[in-house]
Amino acid sequence: MKVPIRMLGIITSVFWVLLIVFIILAAYSIKDLKFDIDEPEVIFDTNGELIFNLPIVIDNGGYYSLKEFNITTLLSNSEGLEISKANSYIPDIPSQEILTINHNTSLNLNDVFQDNENYLFEDDNLHVLLSVGVNFAEVLPSQISTNFTFPWGAPLSNLSLGTPNISIFNSTHSLVSVLMSYDNHAFYDLVGSIDIGLYNDQNALLDETQELIITPQQTSYTKDIELYVPNSISLDNIQNGYFSIFFSTFFEYGPLVIPFG
Repeated sequence: MKVPIRMLGIITSVFWVLLIVFIILAAYSIKDLKFDIDEPEVIFDTNGELIFNLPIVIDNGGYYSLKEFNITTLLSNSEGLEISKANSYIPDIPSQEILTINHNTSLNLNDVFQDNENYLFEDDNLHVLLSVGVNFAEVLPSQISTNFTFPWGAPLSNLSLGTPNISIFNSTHSLVSVLMSYDNHAFYDLVGSIDIGLYNDQNALLDETQELIITPQQTSYTKDIELYVPNSISLDNIQNGYFSIFFSTFFEYGPLVIPFG
């Protein structure tokens, strides 16, 4: 029995030596493993998709390959509700190879605005949970995660219509002029049209008009909206009422009702 026990001791010693060598080499390899995140890019397409592109450069200068590399991002609103989730997966990153991963997280703005119209008018913060998992040297799985926030800019921030001004336009019609303004705090330009209807307090449509809008990101829109009502309508009938507004850009929204009087 002494020989097998001696052999077992030798095998155990060899195993520990190999394990120590592996750990040393693995540690040395980790030293040569580099991650870098390039400048994030926000891409907006005509279908209403907002795409956040995160280029990640992986320089595997170590002795071992990286297996099952995956990165996951989870976007949620300030109330913790999930808005979008994305995953990028690379099965193998060989030793001595440099690889760039373009990790994309997309938001369908139509869906976002339908779920919560406040995103149209109110700035907020979106929460991002970033998780990275990798199997190092095929035997050491690991995962890290972090979270951060980034600002959400509303495309129709501070939207307002002023007090209507009524004046005689000609012998048949009066002019109703109202100042409309908003700030585009979004990452994208707002291009499309706005349909505005003028109603009295009896829900009768007095006039409607359409305005084309081109509002670049991080700029403001201000314009006098003009509507015309027949002089046969008593001015008392247009002292109180409301505006009904429809927005038609890459998203459809309305009616937004703004009372006056």
